[in-house]
Order: sequence, then structure tokens, then C-alpha cells
Amino acid sequence: MDSNPAFDIDIEFYGDVTDFDCGFAVFNSYLRDKFLDDGAAVHYVTRTGNEDLIAYFSLLASCIFLGDPKDSNIMPAIELKMFAVDKRYRGQNVSGKLLEAIYDLAADYSHYVGAKALILYSVPAEKVVRMYERSGFEKMPENYSMYKSDFNEGCIPMYKPIG
Repeated sequence: MDSNPAFDIDIEFYGDVTDFDCGFAVFNSYLRDKFLDDGAAVHYVTRTGNEDLIAYFSLLASCIFLGDPKDSNIMPAIELKMFAVDKRYRGQNVSGKLLEAIYDLAADYSHYVGAKALILYSVPAEKVVRMYERSGFEKMPENYSMYKSDFNEGCIPMYKPIG
């Protein structure tokens, strides 16, 4: 593997996803099972010049509740829902470079949906949380909240302001 592979991001991918393995069964299943048809925009990350799938991620319109969610005081946001990098590309700063590109993409999208932040739910592993923090994400303040679901149970809500 190259120590720093160049990559392209696209919403179409016609290659084979069966060899993709990020180490988390739920993310691998999401990729293979037609993306759960949840309305998220799936973006594929390939090596420049070929179809090696390096990573994938989904973006969707979301929000942050400011204070009590019952008060309907919300801030529009873009959620980075599924972010998975193939294990073969770990330790090469692919995640960091991709997070920069994802932030730029979210900032472009924010003009259309009025989003003020890029948000995500991090798995609770300290190493993963630190990776997001190095990329400018912060843990959600106590007086803010995001939606709750069984899928994000135990995860750490994080955000990065847009703009």
C-alpha cells in the first residue's frame, strides 16, 4: 500500500465491495446491504486511477437540539452517519485527510440546507474520539443534544461548526 494514497470521492461506485473490511461488522453490513435505504447520501472513496475502495461515508440533513428537544429550538446540521475506512489503509492518515474533505463537502452542502455544524456519533473507543478531536470535532456540550436511537446507543455525540 502507498504510504499516502490519493483518493477520489464519488456517489457512484461500480466496483466490488466484498473485500472491504473496516473491522466493524455493522459498517461492513451497511455497505453490502444496499445502505439500509435510509435516505443518506453514500459517498465512495476510491484510490485515484483505480477502483480500490478505501472508505465510504454517508451524509444526511440533521439537527442539534439547543436545550430541551421539546422546546423545538434546533440548529440545522449535516450528519456524518457512516464513516468507515478499510483496515488496509489505517495508519496512513487516510482518516484525517478524508475528514478534511468531508468537512469541505459538508460546508458546500450547508449552503443548501442552512447547516451550522457537521455532527457525528463516535464509537466510544478513546483512539477514535481522539482522531475526531484532532480533526476539529468537539464533544457535544451538556446543553445541546442530538436524536437518540438504538443504533447510536453508547456513542459519543460530537460536532464541528461550519463557517
